[in-house]
Amino acid sequence: MGSLALGGALGRATRLAILCLATITVGAATVARASTCAPSQVVTITIPSNGAIPAKWLNYAGPPRANVLLPACYSPSRRYPLLVMFNGLSQNYNDYVTEGLIPAFAGLDAIVVMPEGGSGWYADWWNGGKRGAPAWETYELDDVLPAILARYPILPQRRYHAIGGLSMGGLGATYLGGRLPGFFGSVASLSGFDDLNWNGLNENTPVAPTIIDGAMGVASEPAVNEVIDGTAPSSSTVLNGDYNLDPVLGPPDGFYFNGHNPASLAMNLRQTRVFESTGTGVPSSAGLAEPENAEGIAVGSAEEGGVIYPMNIGYHAALEAAGVDVTYQVHPGGHDNPDFTNEIKAMVAWGLFKPVVAHPNSWVNDTVATEGQLWDISYRFAQPPNQVVQFRQIGNSLSISAAGSEVNLVTSDGCVIRTRTPATVQVPKNGCPARPRR
Repeated sequence: MGSLALGGALGRATRLAILCLATITVGAATVARASTCAPSQVVTITIPSNGAIPAKWLNYAGPPRANVLLPACYSPSRRYPLLVMFNGLSQNYNDYVTEGLIPAFAGLDAIVVMPEGGSGWYADWWNGGKRGAPAWETYELDDVLPAILARYPILPQRRYHAIGGLSMGGLGATYLGGRLPGFFGSVASLSGFDDLNWNGLNENTPVAPTIIDGAMGVASEPAVNEVIDGTAPSSSTVLNGDYNLDPVLGPPDGFYFNGHNPASLAMNLRQTRVFESTGTGVPSSAGLAEPENAEGIAVGSAEEGGVIYPMNIGYHAALEAAGVDVTYQVHPGGHDNPDFTNEIKAMVAWGLFKPVVAHPNSWVNDTVATEGQLWDISYRFAQPPNQVVQFRQIGNSLSISAAGSEVNLVTSDGCVIRTRTPATVQVPKNGCPARPRR
């Protein structure tokens, strides 16, 4: 057999990766050089929220936590792709570990961050119009992401940044992926809660509105989930002393609710690759292979078929209408761990880090956020918007629809533009225009 020379032209990280893959075959036995390559591992870190997430919204003491899955042969001297993976409702950062889902990420040569999402719907809560805490979207974008980028060696290109999630986490991924389109190149929704305007009234599934109301934590009906499992609303609003009506996103017919609905914001992902997966509610072979969990599989199948599947039909139609590059996989299965495992494996096989456009010439983004980053432009409204605001850029021309507030824009070159809304402004591409002398 020939030999592999590890010459000086190969960097230390490359040599380590080659050693990680190398094996010696002796007869019928294969012996891995385990001593040269650490296996993948999960580490737990804390990421303080700077006041965005009060302690009462966590089910453990101390600041919010995150699990970080480091790939096999991890080396701090090498840069890696990043996958942010959100948890589902009534779960936390640790559920991918406790539910046995980590092996499904096998073969993904990337850093996977599983931050705390609580049952917060990845939104800054409406709270009767006061907004503010719990501020989950602010926490994920302003605290979690900077902390991860400062702590771990992440590749800088957009194509190497992906965001995904299961169930409620799928909503978080599709929504926040659109909040930061210039950073995330791929979005994955696995059995995601992706169309908040779907209520089941025309789907011959009368229990669906009850499930959705309870999941969204409607505080005026503290026993709404009793029809399902006898628990209080999943968002724990009443249990934590929040008696605002529709505390998470406000009234279902309001602008704040619509401004957090992924199906209404599909254009925000126009330049993003999307992986959308849903079960049909018909039990899969993976679910049927666990007869000891027959009751859980039955409940998960009812949830998937009665709520998640019809939601995803609507969400997929919205993505296609917006011209989004979406891969849509419909499969037998329910809202349960055997099928979640298969969805994660399918997501990994799809490829989270393929090429995407880096700097589009034109884009559209709808938002109700007070501040944020859209491609090469950051924005901050003087007052929180009182309606869904659309940013639309074509070449150097940027239009902003009415927001009920002035807006401050800062370009990648540091140019500051302050304007009332609605407005159309010219965005300088090569430095800031000189200010006239007084």
